[in-house]
Amino acid sequence: MDIQITKSQLRLLCGGLIGLASLVMQACDMEQDKDVRESICGNWESVESNPDLLIYKEGNAYKVTVFKRSGISRKLKPETYLLQMEDNGNLFMNTGFRIDVAYNEETDILTFSPNGDYIRATPAADNAEDRQ
Repeated sequence: MDIQITKSQLRLLCGGLIGLASLVMQACDMEQDKDVRESICGNWESVESNPDLLIYKEGNAYKVTVFKRSGISRKLKPETYLLQMEDNGNLFMNTGFRIDVAYNEETDILTFSPNGDYIRATPAADNAEDRQ
C-alpha cells in the first residue's frame, strides 16, 4: 500500500493536528481555571499578629471579613470587603486602597500585599482530636 501525500495536503493535515492539540490543552486548562476563591474559604490567622480573617461566599460574591480590635476597650469590630478577581486571575480587595491577595496552594498560605502571610485556622474540634 503506497500512499502519496502532496505538500499542501501535509500542511493541511499538520494544521488540523495543531488545532486538535490546542483544543486538548485548553480542556486541560479548564480544570486549572476553577475559581481559587472557593478553595480559600474559611478562617485564617495572621503569622505576624495582624487581625484574623474569614473568607466566605455569599451568593455569587466572595467576601473577606477582617476582625479588628479598636479603641481603649479593644472591642471586636469586624469589617467586610469584597474579594475580587481580575481577568488574569489575580485576587484583590479594595479597602480604600488596593490590597493584592496571593494563595500558595502547596503550603496553604495566603499573602496580603501589605499585611503579610496568613495560615488556615484549625477548628477547635480538630485541635481536641490532635491532643488525644
